[in-house]
Amino acid sequence: MTPESLSDNEQDYIDGLLHHNPDVINSIYQKFAVKAQRFIQQKGGSVRDAAHIFEEVLLDIYFYVRRHPLQVSSFDAFLILLSKRVWEKEVERRGQRIPGLEADETATLGREDMIDLEDVLKEGEKRRMAYHQYLQLDDSCKEVIKWALTDCLQSDIAAELKIPVAELPARRADCFHRLFRNIDGALKTSDAPSETEIGNADAYLSNFMNEADKKAYADKLRTNITLSSQVKRFDLIRKLLAQRICTDTDRDELQHQLYAHRNAWFSSKDTSVTPIRNYIIGVAILAIGLATMLYISPWRKNIYSQFSSTEMQAFGNDSLDLPQDIMAEFNRGHFSDALQHLNAVLEKNPENIYARYFRGVCLVDLNQIEAARKDLLMVYNGDNKIRYEAAFYIALSYLKEGHKQECLDWLVQIPEGAPNYIKVQKLIEELKG
Repeated sequence: MTPESLSDNEQDYIDGLLHHNPDVINSIYQKFAVKAQRFIQQKGGSVRDAAHIFEEVLLDIYFYVRRHPLQVSSFDAFLILLSKRVWEKEVERRGQRIPGLEADETATLGREDMIDLEDVLKEGEKRRMAYHQYLQLDDSCKEVIKWALTDCLQSDIAAELKIPVAELPARRADCFHRLFRNIDGALKTSDAPSETEIGNADAYLSNFMNEADKKAYADKLRTNITLSSQVKRFDLIRKLLAQRICTDTDRDELQHQLYAHRNAWFSSKDTSVTPIRNYIIGVAILAIGLATMLYISPWRKNIYSQFSSTEMQAFGNDSLDLPQDIMAEFNRGHFSDALQHLNAVLEKNPENIYARYFRGVCLVDLNQIEAARKDLLMVYNGDNKIRYEAAFYIALSYLKEGHKQECLDWLVQIPEGAPNYIKVQKLIEELKG
């Protein structure tokens, strides 16, 4: 299927994306990838930014059409304008601004198209926010929420999580409450429902209530506008988050294809399409094949071992530098011994970010992943010069568990210009085949 064969039916792009049709996805990249990249680079972004935004926009459309009907008069105009809007939002999150969209950029879309575009954008931004805040939770809460968003029986979930069935509702309420507290904290709002309200909404939406309680709660929703709004929001966030974290082979297949196209279409070299179209198509197809082969291959490289090496050294801050004996133990790979010394340092000075960072690294290597992430998140969330090193090791902690998508999600948060940016890009290339 060529791009020209799709030009008479805009809906073919949306249907092809929904069913992750390789020919349609090839056509989308051939016709629109360079255009999106050009805009984002003109507005201060990098090639990596352009690749990430383009993938996010395609996923936004994909997730949206799985839940809602969508017809557009011009897929070209819709896709490019949506890419621009998502990039605007990303720039705002970085504390910057870009000039508003010119009038002619919206002129080719009708009123219905613009309404649909805003709906896709809003849903995508909510999904990104929910997923980002989900990643900030501790591992036990992430597991609780991930299981809570499935259709599994509560007894099976409790057995999987190794907690009593009777304690599961309270545990679910606690973890969902933490998630919403994080979301509202990031949005700087104070609308987060209480843990009890979250628990009641979860029981109602998950059909855990008996008929009498369910009827009473439904009656309450009809008369209490605030509660009704909170429950609708809770339901939406649950559904959007489930799209990202629950097992989904269709989504994974689409992401697999998008990642394979990234290397073919987004590079720092000349992106002129016409002279090398056939070559790029071939590279994309080959990349998909190789990525698939590597994914299932028993001789796949141990990527974690390749990238986990680091060395402890003095940081030029006398108050925070670590003793030479700790450095020696760490650099020899004696992480258990180094861990004991780092624990002692942190008992005396809990604010020593270097001790906390290297303790997190030790804990990752010793497979104490949840404790490691607590330390590394504290470093990452602080204002210091090693926060992106901490982000890198959080990513590696997910890689060590075999959670490639979570690893990638952390890696893409490390910006161009960070000291470890080149290493980050090499790891991304390895993961995407």
